[in-house]
Amino acid sequence: MSNAELNKNAVLDPQEQPVWEENPRIVKPILGIDDKPNTWWESLLYGWQHTLVDISPFVLPLLVATAAGLGPDEGAVWVSRGLFGMGLATLLQTTFGNKLPIIQGPSATVTGALTSVVALYGMPAMWGAILVGGIIEMLLGATRVLGVLRKMFPVVVSGVVVMSIGYSLGRTAVGWMIGDGSASNFILAAATILLIFILQFTTKNIANGIISRGSIFFSIWIIGLGLAGVMGKVDWALVASKPWFAFPGFFPYGGPGFGWKFIGGAIIGVFVGYLGSIVESIGDYAATCAVSGETYRVKHMNKGIMAEGLGCIIASIFGGIPVSSYTQNIGIISTTKIASRYVVKVSACILLLYGLSPKFGALLVAIPRSIIGAVFVIVCGSIVTSGIQLVSSAKPTTANSFLVGTTMLFAVGIPVYATYGISEWTKAQTPLIQLFLTNTVVIAVLVGIVLHLLLNVAFKGEQEEIEE
Repeated sequence: MSNAELNKNAVLDPQEQPVWEENPRIVKPILGIDDKPNTWWESLLYGWQHTLVDISPFVLPLLVATAAGLGPDEGAVWVSRGLFGMGLATLLQTTFGNKLPIIQGPSATVTGALTSVVALYGMPAMWGAILVGGIIEMLLGATRVLGVLRKMFPVVVSGVVVMSIGYSLGRTAVGWMIGDGSASNFILAAATILLIFILQFTTKNIANGIISRGSIFFSIWIIGLGLAGVMGKVDWALVASKPWFAFPGFFPYGGPGFGWKFIGGAIIGVFVGYLGSIVESIGDYAATCAVSGETYRVKHMNKGIMAEGLGCIIASIFGGIPVSSYTQNIGIISTTKIASRYVVKVSACILLLYGLSPKFGALLVAIPRSIIGAVFVIVCGSIVTSGIQLVSSAKPTTANSFLVGTTMLFAVGIPVYATYGISEWTKAQTPLIQLFLTNTVVIAVLVGIVLHLLLNVAFKGEQEEIEE
């Protein structure tokens, strides 16, 4: 078969169709998706760096464990189990899924649903709902129904969603950086940001730019364990208390047919979280392609969601909570310009080691949160910039301008008002309504899609301006 015929078949294949008519390439990476670093230690450096900004695996399992009425010791075990499932899910996504450089880990959106469900229905019902939700998510990807929705998710909507993801994470980052407002938090955060900038911009010609690309890695360890250690801010007792090795085990809280329960209300409540996670992941895939110099294709959506669903099922087998794509790692790619999925596979192996060695993983927990928050601020800034550049690649029409501005105001304003203006009323609503009122990303997706259908499809805003 000739090259022309191969290209024609690729065009005809629905899975190879671009999600958008536009083909924005925001960042030209130093290493592309299928490239590998020159040396093993570079791979280790870049891979390890990815794991250092993933604090959610330590926070989210503890939130669910607390809601389930478990003590700190059992909560720490949940962290290890989550890390192990995280590594397996990441290997699955980068090898058999959409093969983008995406870290998989506990989903904040699903966690919000889990805390409500476990408090109302108990752990057996929660685990049963996790299994059902994972199966449904996997089938949504495997049946390729997401491909038909791509016209509802144009580049301008994707850009707004990516911006909202960066903003949503940025609020958390600033909160972690400031903490209780103590002077030590500001000193550690400022030192971390300053060192990242110094290493990023002054060492590009040193060691072939490796120090510059590893600026986040070096800064976290130098400030996180060096300066913070001297200041007495590192919890070394936590590290000492953890064993060197512990296998997570299979079905630690029962399983289907021997302990797990399948209750309709619990399944619906958890699947609401899954839907929010799917929406966020579709936006994450768009952002990942943009910072990796890759065309966002239908196959990325379908294969990615299929792998995420399967990853949730696998994680639950080891007692880990459901996984989703991690936006902060997209910021790492944007900052370092290392988009190699081989590097992310190395990250997955390191995460597996974290899960197998609680003492090793405890090092990350021991680092003061103000330092991780400072890193997050820079990473989230890169994510917001990626979103802005995605929006700028869309057609510059009045309809799109209205869409972007209105969507961002709703996405930012509604959660603030629902949380502080009508907090008691919001708390009295069902988990589904709370999700739509308080989750910035979900609001951005819903409002962006509705306005796109209204302004660009129904009112033909884009077409009318193009004809003029």
